[in-house]
Amino acid sequence: MSKPGGDLIQSCFHGDVGRRDFFNRIMKIGITGAIVSFIPSAIITKALAASAPDQNEWRRCNKCDSLFYDGYSNKGRCPGGGGHVAEGSSDYFLTYNSPGPGQPDWRFCNKCEALFYDAYPNKGVCNGGGGHVAAGFNFTLRYDAYAPGKRDWRFCNKCRTLFYTGSSNKGVCAAGQGHVAAGNNYTLDDRTGGTI
Repeated sequence: MSKPGGDLIQSCFHGDVGRRDFFNRIMKIGITGAIVSFIPSAIITKALAASAPDQNEWRRCNKCDSLFYDGYSNKGRCPGGGGHVAEGSSDYFLTYNSPGPGQPDWRFCNKCEALFYDAYPNKGVCNGGGGHVAAGFNFTLRYDAYAPGKRDWRFCNKCRTLFYTGSSNKGVCAAGQGHVAAGNNYTLDDRTGGTI
């Protein structure tokens, strides 16, 4: 209810509100909106992505240059022979079950333990025999040039794994010889400050 002099305004949020309080609240909403409009989208994107779950213990194999999951005692099957070796590798965090930003459909192969792209009908070449077999989470990788982290991770168009292209060596591909880069240049989240 308002007084005859119009000192109170009926609010759908808080019942009767004084005119001064009402205009102060409107002013705060306007200022907040103006501040948000000046925040770079990369910061907003990072804040939204931070709420998505992630998994660590993804590392670069010193022999094949592929990204593999190092959380099991079994180190998978490396095309360079034996299991993967992660000596000196950074500990990468991969976001999963995320609406983005980035590209989804990156999966763990339960035969070779490497990360591979699962969106194509052809599942690539797995060092465990045949094509890769997806298991576990659906990871989303960022390829934004402004995303923090380590760049130069690429999709191999022969074996379909993610491999590091930042060195002169192109690793060992399960399909033979070195990896062949295609597509986006991905950036991986490295909170440990490792070398690669």
